Formats: sequence, structure tokens, C-alpha cells
Amino acid sequence: MSDIEKNTAPASEGDSAAEAVALEGTAKAEQDSGVYTHTFKRPFSHQGITIERLTFDWGKLTGEDHLAIENELLLRGKTLVTPEFTGEFLCGMATRACTDRNGDGFRILNMEVLKALPMRDFQTICKKARAFLLRAGS
Repeated sequence: MSDIEKNTAPASEGDSAAEAVALEGTAKAEQDSGVYTHTFKRPFSHQGITIERLTFDWGKLTGEDHLAIENELLLRGKTLVTPEFTGEFLCGMATRACTDRNGDGFRILNMEVLKALPMRDFQTICKKARAFLLRAGS
């Protein structure tokens, strides 16, 4: 069997569980400052706004934020099982935790902008949100 064939085989449930345990261990080992600044390799432009970096203050999120994100998902027909492994929940966390505002004081990051990010940047931000939850023992 070639290396390509080995890598394209679907992961079993046991593999996924092992990956989740490994992710949790890695997240708990990281230092928790509660704040993450994401710097883009190339400035990201969307709807006339150019973004070079985004700062997320995960520690400012509250139980009210958690419930609001959960309710938004329920209104869209999405069921929340485990927040740390639900992409849309992590996106909701990121939009609420982003401290960057425009000149009028409005958030520059919303779901639409977040989903338009290059995949590598999107994944990095979601992984940081997940790591925050895992360190908190959610």
C-alpha cells in the first residue's frame, strides 16, 4: 500500500478519540494567557476592510456569551453536543472574543468575515479557541 493510500483511509472512531485526547493534553500543556493575537502572513481584505492582525481575549467571555452562542446555533437548527469540537461554536467564540473594532466602535470580525478567512488562518483561530476551552476543562 502506498503512503497516499494510507493517508486517505477514513479515520476510525478510535483514532478520532485518540486525537481528541492528544489535543486536550497539548492544550492543557500550553501556557494560558487568555489572550491570543493572530498575525496574518499577508494582510487579509474583505468588503473593503484590510486586516493585518486580530486579537482575541478568550478570558473576557462569560456564561452569557456561551448561552448566546448556543442559542444562535439552536435557532439555525444546529445541535450543540461538545462546544470544544463544534466548529460553529468556536466561530461564535472567536467573533465575541475579538477585541478589534472599526472607527465607529463596531466589531470588525463577524461570522461572514471569519468564514472568508484563508483556511490556515481560520483553523489556527479555531484551534486557539478550542485550546482555551480544553484548558478550562469544559
